[in-house]
Amino acid sequence: MIGAALLWLAGVSASVHTPAIEAHLAPLVEDWTRAGREATYRDHCVWYDRRAFVVCSLTDSASGLRVEAIVGYSEQAQRYTYESFANDGTSHVQYGYPLGANGIVFTDERVVDGKPVRLTTSMIPQADGRLRLMQDRSVMGGPWEKAGEVYYVQRR
Repeated sequence: MIGAALLWLAGVSASVHTPAIEAHLAPLVEDWTRAGREATYRDHCVWYDRRAFVVCSLTDSASGLRVEAIVGYSEQAQRYTYESFANDGTSHVQYGYPLGANGIVFTDERVVDGKPVRLTTSMIPQADGRLRLMQDRSVMGGPWEKAGEVYYVQRR
């Protein structure tokens, strides 16, 4: 009886993903902020049940922005997924692939200022514990350009 209960508990707490997939999701799990904005900016990311997804809650009290995001991996589609919903009424869906040993790169298309824009968003864990987020864009099929770069740091 106890053995069966222990096996059941082990199965419940085990990840639904392979170690290779989890290696790309795990670096996102942290209580993040941005250097110089520690008092107003927080992106708190935790595992969802059985490490199926990473769920992040972003609050920026300086701007009033709040965002809920879910990062995961779809076995069926064989790609990473990112969905976000903000309190300004915006939402985004991006699909991604492994980037290096434990990063992820997401791609999507959206309309910005009335023009179609292609985006790539890279999330790259750094050796010093920071998380580098970079975004590149191509407006109306034009050349790719850097759209932004941010480093997340662990909250203390």
